[in-house]
Amino acid sequence: MFLALLAFMIFLAPAQSDLLSPEKLENIDHGMVAMLNGEWERAYEVFENMHRHDQTDPAGYLFRASVKQAEMIDREENLYGASFFALLDSVARFAEQRLISCSKRDSALCYLYIGHQYAYRSIWEARFGSKLAALGDGFKAKGWYRNGIEIDSSLYDLYLGLGTYHYWKSVKSGLLRTVGLFKNERDQGIREIRLAVDSSLFSRDVARSELIWVRLHEREYDRAIELCRTMLARFPDGISFRWPLAEAYYKSEQYDRAVEEYQVIFDRVKANPGNYYNVVEAAYWLYHALDKSGANARAGEILEFVNQIRADIPKNIRRKQRGRLWSLRRQGK
Repeated sequence: MFLALLAFMIFLAPAQSDLLSPEKLENIDHGMVAMLNGEWERAYEVFENMHRHDQTDPAGYLFRASVKQAEMIDREENLYGASFFALLDSVARFAEQRLISCSKRDSALCYLYIGHQYAYRSIWEARFGSKLAALGDGFKAKGWYRNGIEIDSSLYDLYLGLGTYHYWKSVKSGLLRTVGLFKNERDQGIREIRLAVDSSLFSRDVARSELIWVRLHEREYDRAIELCRTMLARFPDGISFRWPLAEAYYKSEQYDRAVEEYQVIFDRVKANPGNYYNVVEAAYWLYHALDKSGANARAGEILEFVNQIRADIPKNIRRKQRGRLWSLRRQGK
């Protein structure tokens, strides 16, 4: 009788992890490589195939949403809106269903996925919606990450989300931190992001990308440059690593190198201007890098180009970039 009961309990016991097999981790890695190289269609295809294999796995929805978000951020344009949020709704729904009965590791993963979908909402709101909504979604994301760590602190991917929250709310909260509504957890945030870089299952490269922006904000330009160059060696087509590299060169007064990087960015965005936000951004910084390096003739060409495309820039983008456009126009007088 005892052996029969033991066999029955083993049969009912959840596996250590149904959500992460070696094959699934390999698929995630392939999709992440494509995404960090800016190969949006290829990345989406990889994660779509993963979704078809198990349509109840919240990861299939989350990673497809991550591709849509990465492309929207890259192009500074709300390209997907409703379909993006539909994927996030599915992440939460299927993760909550899994939480009813699953292993310790899968519970932590579900908390991670739910936290991520709130974090994605927060990022979308910060760029295209309400700053207040972004703050609220950030709070919710933090709570789910903490729940995950309480369940399984060895899932180090959770520390990327928590560290990102702790760092940026500490350095951006300003008056709210001064009056005591927010604690200064900047150093803790950096440690947590570093932990994700060193030990996470599938978040290491995303954590490195986040660490680049932290190094820039901390004015640790040499460290930011080193990390950017490491990432570009791995993801040579990833323009998202050239922006911080160019910025680090510019802010460390290495203007000739800043020109090289901004020129690459400028040529790339001119070929696919989209809503022209990035064209204006690249032109602005390339002009100033050229001006600082003494290349006055080339700087003048940038001003002429911006004047030529001004009528093509949508009104909402001219409004968002009015400071850059006004500055460039003033330089041309």
